[in-house]
Amino acid sequence: MRARRRVVVGWLAVGLYAAALLAVAATTSNGSLEPGERADDGTAARELISAGRRSRTASFVRFGTFERRSEVTGAVISSADVLAQQPPRRIHRQLGGVDGRDDDRIVVCPAPPPGQGASACRLGEPGGPTYDESVAAELDGLRSILLGPAPLYAVARGGDDGCFDLAQRRVDPRAPFGIEARFCFDPASGAPAGSRVHYAGGIVEVVSVTEIRGVVTDRDLQP
Repeated sequence: MRARRRVVVGWLAVGLYAAALLAVAATTSNGSLEPGERADDGTAARELISAGRRSRTASFVRFGTFERRSEVTGAVISSADVLAQQPPRRIHRQLGGVDGRDDDRIVVCPAPPPGQGASACRLGEPGGPTYDESVAAELDGLRSILLGPAPLYAVARGGDDGCFDLAQRRVDPRAPFGIEARFCFDPASGAPAGSRVHYAGGIVEVVSVTEIRGVVTDRDLQP
């Protein structure tokens, strides 16, 4: 029962990671990785999982911007994007809201309606999955879609800059990283270092990182 719960939580974590961020970036425009056509022996996928594990266990503060745009309508929304992490504490600020955790408790500060002040933060009840358990579940979910019997994505190294290119192999409603994506990681700190994900329907989400520092203060981790 516990193992089944971890798999379910893992899928939810992967979905949230893709929607929030993780840190993804899509690029197959140079033809280096075509959806469903590139052979993959799993080496790059295992390296990506390892980089993802490091990014969830390292301590850092990352500053940048988030942008979501429609290639169809041209509509754009954007905001500052700040991620502070010192396990087992993690705070992510984006689009006026905050989400994160304090070990076994979820932290959520919803974005306020336009023209209104900041919403009160909510701290979940203690006794949920610990930070380490949540990371393990997330990595289990990632492993299942990259290294399972029928991998959902082909993965390739994006050069020597700490980036990984992903391309969707087949249509699947569980696909959390769109039709093509790129995840980048800072070699020094392990932090997510820039991202872009391209969803079907022409929606593109980009995180552009401007600064990463390894010193984390209590103030950085306040919701």
